[in-house]
Amino acid sequence: MRIGTVEEIHNFLSEYYINSEDPISPPGVKDVGLLESACARPFASAGGQDAFGDVYHKAAALFHGIISNHCFYNGNKRTALLSALYFLSEHNLWLERCNDEEMFEFTRQVAAHEICEKRDDEIDIIADWFNRNTRRIVKGEKPLNFSSLRESLSQFDFQLEDEGQYAFIYKNGEIVEKVLKKGKQGMQEYDQAYIAELRKRLDLTPEHGIDSARFYGQKGLNEDLNEFMKLRVKVFDWLAKI
Repeated sequence: MRIGTVEEIHNFLSEYYINSEDPISPPGVKDVGLLESACARPFASAGGQDAFGDVYHKAAALFHGIISNHCFYNGNKRTALLSALYFLSEHNLWLERCNDEEMFEFTRQVAAHEICEKRDDEIDIIADWFNRNTRRIVKGEKPLNFSSLRESLSQFDFQLEDEGQYAFIYKNGEIVEKVLKKGKQGMQEYDQAYIAELRKRLDLTPEHGIDSARFYGQKGLNEDLNEFMKLRVKVFDWLAKI
């Protein structure tokens, strides 16, 4: 997960709790280097292979990294949990097979290093817990028209050029993909399945550090975070007390 997304999640929580009995005060990043380390950790490699081979271990590495590194002045546990929930959802996994008390206690134990005797085993324990307590969901892409697709691609230095019946995607002056224009005027929306496949071909997926919030814009991120807070507000309120 990119550092900007985690900062957005922290800022969201800061705003959410600003007028509560337990505000995140002061908010903000305490150590940028430690935050960068926590965000990069899920994608670390060892011996030419992923150090964390599946999505559960990657989510565990992110969760553990944010909590353990104390990247923010305050709200590290809440930021770590919400970041993990969002990361898992971006991989079509919903953390719901546990009640509020279990999620709170697990987060508390991770923060206190109480989940196992050896700290070297913590990531595996967290990953196993995520695996056992998630279910797979269908999280569709958003349909995009030609101009919106061009705008989204331009964030990543791709150029979408209209060249008659087809449009071509360029990067660094070279054609990398051909896109069939939709509708008589080329104004019909591309459906979710087409957008998902195009993102895969262009390496614009969470596996390459491009989650939906980054691809579509931060509006989608806030919508997802609000949904998580509605479902698990008790957990976050309890974490605010410790």
